[in-house]
Order: sequence, then structure tokens, then C-alpha cells
Amino acid sequence: MELEQRNLEDDKIEMSEEFDFNDSETMIQFKIVYWGPGESGKTTNFFRLREKFDLLKLTRGYSIETTEGRTLWEDSLYLLFKFTLKDIKFNIICHVVTCTGQERFLSTREYVLDGADGIMFIGDSDPEKIEQNKRSFRELISFARPKKIPYLIQLNKRDLKGAIAIKDFKLHLGLPLQEKYPDGTYIVYPTEALQGKNVIPCFQDLILQVIFNYFKEE
Repeated sequence: MELEQRNLEDDKIEMSEEFDFNDSETMIQFKIVYWGPGESGKTTNFFRLREKFDLLKLTRGYSIETTEGRTLWEDSLYLLFKFTLKDIKFNIICHVVTCTGQERFLSTREYVLDGADGIMFIGDSDPEKIEQNKRSFRELISFARPKKIPYLIQLNKRDLKGAIAIKDFKLHLGLPLQEKYPDGTYIVYPTEALQGKNVIPCFQDLILQVIFNYFKEE
């Protein structure tokens, strides 16, 4: 991920129910897309977010699945946040969606990605899924880089027996081998979405990147 070092030293996400819909001057809406190969854990991440931020939901959210429980179209949810920057509180509406990872629905992914402000890539720790990870990541790069959309990378299912080493995963995807970028975000976030491990911190870091990107372009 090619990002400048964030200069928001006092940045803070405030999870609050005191959302002011009348204050349009400080209201910002972002779209966050969860992307990755099929069955890597995108929808599981979605459910963990919906559970964690239950009181902050603008909508109940929905998930459109096949009879086998795989995402057919997208999962969608709106969340509300307050973000404080230099003592100014911004009201943020965050639209969270997931892309289906099934190859036969490739055209739908381009539609879901339209208008994205940030992307969360969900990789699969199963060594046998490395080619799917690489192919999905190449698709992400081809979309995100020309539009300068910030993204973070999760390596999910770290509790899987025989899980691929994070270093090997980085080598396969052509990622830097150090642990973090200069701004403090991880190159790869190890997660266990079923248990919710690291799902929320990773999401919050992406929100901060998206906000930084927004103000950088102002």
C-alpha cells in the first residue's frame, strides 16, 4: 500500500450515539468495501462489525447469500461515527459493503467497488488458497491504485491448522517484509474473524486512512 505518513497526531474515532443529523457542515459519508477471494471471511468480518457497533447502526444491514451460505451480491450496512480533528467533531456516515469472491460474479464486484473510499482486503491463511489470494489481490491493485484508494490487508483464519506464515504470504503478494508502515499501520493484520480478533482495530485504522486521504485532497 502506497500511502503518505499520516499527520493527524490528535486523530480520534469516537463511538457515540450522539450523532447530529442537523449539522450538515461537519457531515461526511464514506464507503468501505471488503474484498478478497471466496470464503476468506469477508462476510464474517461484516457480521463482527454489525455486532460490535450495534448501537451505532443507521440500518439493520442485509446480506444476500446463496443456499450454500455464500455471498451472492453484497452485504451492506451503514454505521455512524464521530471523528475529532483539532477539536472539531465530524459526523461520519460509513457505508460498509462486501464484494462476492466467487469468480463467476466478477462483474458485480466492479459495481460494488464503484465509489469506494477505502478497501479492506481479506486474505485466506489456507496455503492451498494462495493462488486465489494472489489473483484477488491483483484485481484489487488494478482497481485501487489508479484511483488512489487506500486499502489495508487482513490475513484471516490465523487459527487454522497449518496456516501459511505471514512472511510467506507477504512474499507471494509482493508486500514489504517489515511489520508496519511508517504511519504505524500493519503491512498485514493477522485476524480471526470468527472470534472477532483484530477485526475492529483493523477497521478503525482503515477509517483513519480514509479520513486522512479525504482531508489530504481537500
